[in-house]
Amino acid sequence: MADDKAMIVKMAFLYVQSEEWYKAIEEYKKLLQMDHYDPHIYNMMGDAYAKKKDDKEAFESYQESRELYAKLGNTAKVSAIDKKIAKLSPDRMDSQSKRLFLTITKSQEAERLAAAGNLDEAVAHYQQLIAAEPINFTYREKLANLFLENAHVSDAVAQLKAIADIHLAEGRADAAQEYAGKISLIDPEGIDTIRLMSILAKKKGDMEGAAKQYGKLAQSAFDAGRYEEARGAIEEAVQAGRGDLKPLLAKVLLALKKHAEARQTLESLLRDFPGDEALLEQLLAISEETKDWNGAYTHIQSLMQVRPDDPKLQPRLARVLLQVGKRSEALQIYMNLALGALKENRVDAAFSYFDTILALEPDNIEALKKKAEFYLKMGKKQEVIDTYKKLQAVFTQKKMAEEAKRVGLILTKLAGLK
Repeated sequence: MADDKAMIVKMAFLYVQSEEWYKAIEEYKKLLQMDHYDPHIYNMMGDAYAKKKDDKEAFESYQESRELYAKLGNTAKVSAIDKKIAKLSPDRMDSQSKRLFLTITKSQEAERLAAAGNLDEAVAHYQQLIAAEPINFTYREKLANLFLENAHVSDAVAQLKAIADIHLAEGRADAAQEYAGKISLIDPEGIDTIRLMSILAKKKGDMEGAAKQYGKLAQSAFDAGRYEEARGAIEEAVQAGRGDLKPLLAKVLLALKKHAEARQTLESLLRDFPGDEALLEQLLAISEETKDWNGAYTHIQSLMQVRPDDPKLQPRLARVLLQVGKRSEALQIYMNLALGALKENRVDAAFSYFDTILALEPDNIEALKKKAEFYLKMGKKQEVIDTYKKLQAVFTQKKMAEEAKRVGLILTKLAGLK
């Protein structure tokens, strides 16, 4: 057998030397009968066909050689054969070979453009190849590698995820898991990575993994403003055994404007953690937003018990008191806030509170007096005069003659000042 093979090789060589290409091809076919997986023979046979301008047969032989060398990992040989393929003419091929030929040459052009640094053009070539052959994962992987080389991480992840999604759709969970592993190495905390890991864990029946991954997905989706996805992820995590996601669910429901559901969730949590400040704060916010003022009054009272000295709660309490008809209590809070602001030399804040009082009760004597006094200290003559005139009118209206007279004297003195 060895002697026969040696003789066939010798005859093929002689025919090549004498340019008897068809006879050489017949010898190559004999060799392939002895070894169907010899890429070198396919390569030489492709050369012989190419010499005779039988481009269809040359292409098919080169393709066989190319695939065998690729399996052996001999990229140099693959590249060399690609260059030979590029010299063939598609006009002398049938439609199927022509399509494959054009695909290979476009892939070569994409690689050339990438090597030359023409990223946009290379990407466009790969995208055309992917559009033509969506399930040819080689092109997607090459494009992913190109994106990675240029630090376009999210684009690289998108290509690998597309492969994983196709595997998942075809029920190949293990193959999808392989690509999920690649993605997690590139972008371990990316939302696409976490989403894929969540789906895979669920499909494989890994409840612990599903609970963990869907919990992470819920938080990532919430942080990204994808509230519907966050809600769905929470539901999946809860089904997988997570029982600690109610606070996040409440935030999601609030973001989705699902106030009734959010309130129900928070009240459930409050029963488990009575007096929790964060929960009371959220319930107060819901009540204010939905104009449930009785509920707001209840929650702010509870919050005041926890944080009695919190100055930020006072304006909110005053607003709520106004809404539930406790006007005098609200006005007193605004007055206390104004006086406190003056003590701290926050004049603008103080005057804002005085104006709030006067908007609610234009004849509030104390607010008018305080405004006038501080305008006087600030040397704002016209503002002092205007305020005292309003105060005089209030005294007159209330039939407080002596007080109106005293204010009149003050106004006279002010008018005489330069």
